[in-house]
Amino acid sequence: MKKIFKAIFKFFATIFKWLYKVIDVGIITPLSKAAYFISDKLGNKNGALDKFLNKPNTLIYVSLIFAFAMFLAVDRKIINLVETEAIVLSNQPIVAEYNEEAFVVEGIPEGADIVLMGRKSDLYLAEQLGDHKLTLDLTDYSAGTHKINIKYNNPIKTLDYKVDPSRVTLVIYPKISESKTLTTDILNTDKLNSTLVISSVKLDKDEIIIKSYKEKLETVANVKALVDVNALNATTAGTYTLENVKLIAYDEKGTEIKDVEIIPESVTATVVVSSPSKVVPVQVVPVGDVASGSAISSITSNVSTVTLYGDEEALKSIDDIKVRIDVNGLSKDKSFQETIVKPNGVRSMSDTAITIKVKMEGETSKEFKNIPLEFENLDTSKFRALAKSESDTKVDVVVKGVSSLLNKLNAEDIKAYVDLSNLETGTYEVPVIVTGSDLKLKYSSRTIKIEVVISKK
Repeated sequence: MKKIFKAIFKFFATIFKWLYKVIDVGIITPLSKAAYFISDKLGNKNGALDKFLNKPNTLIYVSLIFAFAMFLAVDRKIINLVETEAIVLSNQPIVAEYNEEAFVVEGIPEGADIVLMGRKSDLYLAEQLGDHKLTLDLTDYSAGTHKINIKYNNPIKTLDYKVDPSRVTLVIYPKISESKTLTTDILNTDKLNSTLVISSVKLDKDEIIIKSYKEKLETVANVKALVDVNALNATTAGTYTLENVKLIAYDEKGTEIKDVEIIPESVTATVVVSSPSKVVPVQVVPVGDVASGSAISSITSNVSTVTLYGDEEALKSIDDIKVRIDVNGLSKDKSFQETIVKPNGVRSMSDTAITIKVKMEGETSKEFKNIPLEFENLDTSKFRALAKSESDTKVDVVVKGVSSLLNKLNAEDIKAYVDLSNLETGTYEVPVIVTGSDLKLKYSSRTIKIEVVISKK
């Protein structure tokens, strides 16, 4: 109401200023000039007129009479001193009036343009009031396709108007409901503290109701509660309650479906934030062959273990962290600065860099005889494998390195095997692979390949 009074006051103030200027310039000044001109011409011939015009109030009375006559002419539009103009109110919202519990309506435009035509003063008042309403009255319509006129309340009756579009085609459907199981989608997990994880999310409702017309409900694949990590403000492990969690309906391609009513519109989520961790050793793996006649005597590092933070299931499968260093052609002591690569499923580590020192000595060798051969990566539920000859069941292994390490090595520390991955029934010649517990030593089999016979169980 205060806004309306302010607009009306401003409107009349503008009118009075304009009228004052018109009266002063267009009436009083010309009338005064005319009176003095007539008086000058008549001179003493008509003393009565001269006396009348010289009275102080004469010109004021005459001016008021002319001003009142001008006001009536303008007010009743006998004289139009202002040109007709037009303004466009773009994209005005449309309100559809119908029984939302019983029907769903498709085709309602988001907005329409209103073209107002009339005097500038009226147009100004219409813009100031801002009380423009576009409605679609569907209360008397049933299910089906209908062409409906858009109604405009037109608060300034002196203005002409046009609505674009003025008529729309709508489809009215009977509304039905369906029950859906609610699932959870966690957003912005990368914004959570790197040492924390979302362990569980429990919603206060497992089932919700969706409402729309039949064909639309058939496109709904799932309804998800969007739990936003940013809204948790979680800085430590604990249980957090998140209210007004938004529910969204999606189709089978993961596209949001907007024209579906979801009851309730939101739920409350109880979110458990934990900090699973695991301490694992760091294993330095030399890669490549050192210079001939040289061997690695020791490998030391400033980081022997790291603490991993991440998904609990992922941590279970990690027993160590391997850091590889290139020792190809190495013949003297060397320090390495390496990055510790974060395994999959790990969000954070206590250390990400490591300094490794390698010491070199002269190389010697030692032979270990009759190391038993093992079969690896065979599907033992379907097949069994045997060496083709007795001589292929064991191999002799030569180990090279510094004498101090070789003296500590036992035959039990050496593993000789053949890889039978993706092999089925038949006879195959496969390479012998040898590894040992001490990675600073080099292991090789005197027997390079053996024959293996694979048969079905």
